[in-house]
Amino acid sequence: MKSLRVRAVLATAVLEILFGAAPLSAQFEFQADVMSKYIWRGFDLFYDNNPAFQPSVTYAFGESGFSVSAWASIALSERSFYKDYDEIDLTLDYAFSLSDQVEMSVGFIQYGYYFGGKDIYKECTTQEFYVSAGLPKAFLAPTLTAFYDVNVGSGLYVLLEGSHSVPLSENLSLDLSAGLGYNGKQFIDESGLSDLTIGASLPITLGDWTIAPQVNYTFVFLDSVNEDNEFWFGISIIR
Repeated sequence: MKSLRVRAVLATAVLEILFGAAPLSAQFEFQADVMSKYIWRGFDLFYDNNPAFQPSVTYAFGESGFSVSAWASIALSERSFYKDYDEIDLTLDYAFSLSDQVEMSVGFIQYGYYFGGKDIYKECTTQEFYVSAGLPKAFLAPTLTAFYDVNVGSGLYVLLEGSHSVPLSENLSLDLSAGLGYNGKQFIDESGLSDLTIGASLPITLGDWTIAPQVNYTFVFLDSVNEDNEFWFGISIIR
């Protein structure tokens, strides 16, 4: 049944591409990240400082508010082990406005490890629903998002984020961000504030392309998530 739903979404995307009124350049966004570590909600998913290549593509269905995206993570070292944990995640999102000040989104994520055999697929593939509310015009543009894993992770994760951009020139800005996470027994056996990530990026616009080097530091508050704080960095290419 899940595969039928995914096929239906993909088929709808194809029809929208073929017959939609908006140009393809306005519908698609591509991004490719190379990161020094794979840090996710405080977890270090590739141990021992292994880097990752993380490309993604998003397709927006015109002005409907619906979008679909595919995101992947591929280990760039110790392939003999980490090749089994190459990941592809699929997301269906619906974004809408409650008012001029409040923006909302709801969605579904399928986390998938399809390359490591039946055992890894069964143990690591899971599904998650989320709802998000943001104040894009307020100071620091705060956003609160609640994720609930309904399968392997079986728990709640709540993320409060804020950001601020400082223009440096016509094509250059300094983007600052912070995200505080609360883990409610998602993949762990306890609850509490789990992680705080602060980051800075320097996006450079070159025509239709944006190149954004970034640095991040994650403070981890729960040992069951990660016994260490993490410094990580990378670069994003966006079109």
